Amino acid sequence: MAFDKDTRNELASLVTHCRRHLTDEFTKQCQSSYGIRADGSIVPIDELTHLSDHDLGTARQLRERITYLEANDAHATTEMAIDRMLREQAFTVMNRMAAMRMAEARGLIIESVSEGMESQGFEMYDMLGGAAMGERFDRYHSYLYSMFDELAIDLGVLFDRFSPHGLLFPRETALKEFFDLLNRKSMEDIWAEDETIGWIYQYWNSKEERIAMRDASPAPRNSRELAVRNQFFTPRYVVEFLTDNTLGRIWYEMTKGQTHLAEQCRYLVRRPTEIFLGEGEDAPEQEEQEGLSQEELLKQPVHIPHRPVKDPREIRLLDPACGSMHFGLYAFDLFEAIYEEAWDKGLCPALQEAY
Repeated sequence: MAFDKDTRNELASLVTHCRRHLTDEFTKQCQSSYGIRADGSIVPIDELTHLSDHDLGTARQLRERITYLEANDAHATTEMAIDRMLREQAFTVMNRMAAMRMAEARGLIIESVSEGMESQGFEMYDMLGGAAMGERFDRYHSYLYSMFDELAIDLGVLFDRFSPHGLLFPRETALKEFFDLLNRKSMEDIWAEDETIGWIYQYWNSKEERIAMRDASPAPRNSRELAVRNQFFTPRYVVEFLTDNTLGRIWYEMTKGQTHLAEQCRYLVRRPTEIFLGEGEDAPEQEEQEGLSQEELLKQPVHIPHRPVKDPREIRLLDPACGSMHFGLYAFDLFEAIYEEAWDKGLCPALQEAY
């Protein structure tokens, strides 16, 4: 499916509703269970006598996170630090569930979140574990945490459930309402698209919040403001254009145009009369011709300097603003084609010897 304007608008609405819902849920949780109020007041830990040892540990970690956020921002008040902590907790849940939904759509994990507590994966888990693990929601909570642990082996930054960004989890009613938002039928097809997670990043921070930040200060006052003001998702066609004309262009010139990338890279800029120079060969001097039309100029010969073929393992790609790995995903496709060509055509004997 194409990420057209209507699709993006509906996804933006979905993300906005999920953010508000999760933030409201965690605000209520913090106040009712952990003695942390949105107005900045915090109940001393020794007064939380109603909490279990596990929940007391969570209460301490939440306070440590608030203290850390306040200490590392000269402009932050306790109220602001609490607000940021709540947003972090909400974003972590949104991010994890969206990532699992995308993994489901690709067949990488068993159905776990798209049908909530009716999901196939949980049904199997519940059949084996049984009622000994507590109420049904408690068992589902344990199941999701088991999935987090499994996924954290490869994606620790996102799924590490001991992270200070992921201390809270929605209660049963709130989780069901969140899943109703996340799994709306009209958005079912987006989860198979690589772009989805990037647009979720983009829409998590609202336009109104960016405007308020700029009105409050001409320069970002902390790391979060820096991210919110400048973090924009790059659309697919821009990713392809930039990668085609950097990584793709390098290999195109190394192979003197004899590469499948010439067709695969649909945004690769080429001229109709390219002349690839050999090693040590210089381009002949050309007389300037004035008054030529754009069409005539395009037909003029273009001499491309010799670029020796490299071992693909020595070709590096740097994304200085890596967010959702959108450039990396597309670059992987090009690298895969480059490696295959280098091996199949014998362009790199060392690669054939190694593999």
